Amino acid sequence: MNPQRSITTFLLAALVCLLALSALSCDVAPVPGRFTYIVKYEVTADAAVSVDIDYTNETGATINIVGQAVDPAIPWSYEFPAAFNYDDPPFYAALDAAAAVPFAADESAKVKIIWKDYRVDFQEQVLALGTLYNDGSVVVDTVTLTGPELPVP
Repeated sequence: MNPQRSITTFLLAALVCLLALSALSCDVAPVPGRFTYIVKYEVTADAAVSVDIDYTNETGATINIVGQAVDPAIPWSYEFPAAFNYDDPPFYAALDAAAAVPFAADESAKVKIIWKDYRVDFQEQVLALGTLYNDGSVVVDTVTLTGPELPVP
């Protein structure tokens, strides 16, 4: 038998054993946040406006905010405090916004339902978008948004 060959065989066997031991000793705990998604509501404006906001929270209750101040520097947003798991029952996001005080000409506010999913590294995806505005001839002073059933497949 070739001594060079037996040394190579021994080294390969030792390497396989070491790799097997290192694989068995790995921490295989689930990664926190995996298979989850986050829901966020947002209202942004191009001028200082006052908006009445109704939204469905994580328990399914409707929350009412009257006269929320929104301006370009300070948008309003509500991000659910805990992520939803894919095993949770389906969730239907809902957000209503109305001008608390009539918008002046050329004022507008964007109303959004946003979804952040683990599959896209929690990058924001807008699921529903509406705009409150007064362009001088047309006034849209109420927006009702309902998102799709979450989680989205």
